[in-house]
Amino acid sequence: YGEIKYTMANGCSGGSINQNTVASIYPGLLDGIQPSCDYPDSITTGIEVSDCVLLVNTYVTPEWQALMTGLTPAQINAKKAAIEGHRDQTGCQGWNNTFGNNNKPGNYVPVVVINPTTGAVAPFGSSRNNCNLPAALVYDPISNPTGTRCGDPDLAAAVWGTTTGIPGGTSLRALSTNDNVGVQYGLKALLASAITAEEFVTLNEKVGGTDADSNLVAARSAADAAALAIAYRAGIVANGKNLAKVAIIDSRGYDEGPTGTDIHFNWRSFSERARLDADAGSHDNQVIWRYVGLASGGLLPAGPVQMAAVTNRSITTMDTWLSSLLGSAPKASMNAARTQAQVVAGKPAAAADLCYLSADVNFTTPISDPAVCNADAKLAYFSSPHQAAGGPLAENILKCQLKPIDFAAYTGVTLSAAQQARLSAVFSGGVCDWAKPGVGQQDPVSPLTFTAGPGGVPLLAEPVSTAI
Repeated sequence: YGEIKYTMANGCSGGSINQNTVASIYPGLLDGIQPSCDYPDSITTGIEVSDCVLLVNTYVTPEWQALMTGLTPAQINAKKAAIEGHRDQTGCQGWNNTFGNNNKPGNYVPVVVINPTTGAVAPFGSSRNNCNLPAALVYDPISNPTGTRCGDPDLAAAVWGTTTGIPGGTSLRALSTNDNVGVQYGLKALLASAITAEEFVTLNEKVGGTDADSNLVAARSAADAAALAIAYRAGIVANGKNLAKVAIIDSRGYDEGPTGTDIHFNWRSFSERARLDADAGSHDNQVIWRYVGLASGGLLPAGPVQMAAVTNRSITTMDTWLSSLLGSAPKASMNAARTQAQVVAGKPAAAADLCYLSADVNFTTPISDPAVCNADAKLAYFSSPHQAAGGPLAENILKCQLKPIDFAAYTGVTLSAAQQARLSAVFSGGVCDWAKPGVGQQDPVSPLTFTAGPGGVPLLAEPVSTAI
C-alpha cells in the first residue's frame, strides 16, 4: 500500500484511555484520535472509582443509616446522587462493583452492592486476585508477605518505584497516587441544601480512606509525593498541552442508566475539553458528537445501523482532516508533533460539535446548538464526587493543596459549635484549595523512558536515517 501517511485511532472505554494516554505521553505518535465512551486517562479515572468505593461503604455504616431514619428510599437516594454528583445513586454502585477492587494486592472476595435501591453490600463470588495467578503465589500480609502484589500500582512498579510501609512490613509496595486528604465530600450538596449539616459532618467523619493494601480504614488515603510528580511529568495524567497536538473526534454515547454497571459518564468528554482549555488555552482541536447510543451494553434506542453510521462518519471526517494536514502542515518525520494551531487550521467543516437528540433514534437531524443538546436529559452531563466536593471539571488533581477550614465559607449553612469542632478534627490539616494546582502538578516532559529505573528520563532524540 505504500508508506504510512498518518496514524489514527478509534476505541471505546479502555480504548479511549489507550488513545488519550498515547497522545499525552508521546505527542506525534498518533495524528488523530477518536475516543468513544471517553476517559482522559486511567489514573484520574481511578479518583472516581476510589471515591465511590468509600461512599457506598459509608452509606451502610450505622452512623449514616441512623441519619436516614424516617426517609423514603427515593429521598435517601437523592442525597446519595447529590453527594456523588451523578444522575442517580447507581453511578457509584457501578464503579464499586466493576473496578472497585483494582488496587487489591492479594486474594480477595469482591464486596459489591447487591441492592441498588437500598445500597446494601455483601461479598459476592469466589476468591480471586488481580494477577490471575494461583492463590499461593500471591501476596498475603501474614502467610505470604513477599508474594506477588497484584494491585494496579504494583503492576507498574517499574514506573513508580517501591517503598515499605505495608501491613507486616516485610515487603515492598509500589508508590501510589491515591489520595483524598482534605476532600469535603458532599460540599455542593450541603450548600444546595440537598443534605443537612449533620449529614455532611457525619459523611466526612466516616468516609475514611484505604491503607497500603487497599483495605478500608478510618484515616484518609495519602499519596506518595514522588508518584504524583511522575504521573504528571510522564503525561500519565493526560495533559491538554499534548492532547492539543492531535485531531480529536469524541463520540459520546449515553451510558448513565440505572443498571448498576453504567460508568461511562458524559462529563468525561467535557473533562478532556476542560484540560485542553486550561493547559493549551483552547479546545478547538476537539470535536464532541453526542447521541443516545450503545456504550457498554445498555439497552438504548439507537441500533447497530445508527452506531455504524456514526463510526463511519467519524473515520471519514478524520481521514479528511488528516489528509488536509499532510498538505498544510507536513511533519518532518512520522513521529513529529504538530502544533494545535496547525491541527485547527486543517480542520474540515464536518469536524464540528453536534448531537442527535434522544427522540431522533435514526440519527437523521444533527443539532449544532449546544444549548438544545444540553436540554435533552440524556445528553446533559453531570459530575463526580470530587467535583461535588468543589473540584474542577478537569478532574486532574490527584492530591489537592490545603487551606485552613473556614466556616464562613459554608454560605447559608448553620454549623453548631460541636459540628465545627468535629469538622476541624476531620480536616486538621486543612481542606482542599481547588483554586491551586495539585500537589506535584506540572507540565509533561514526555516521552520518557524508564529503562534506567522508576521516575523516567526524557527519550533521546529521534534517530535520523542516512542515505548509503
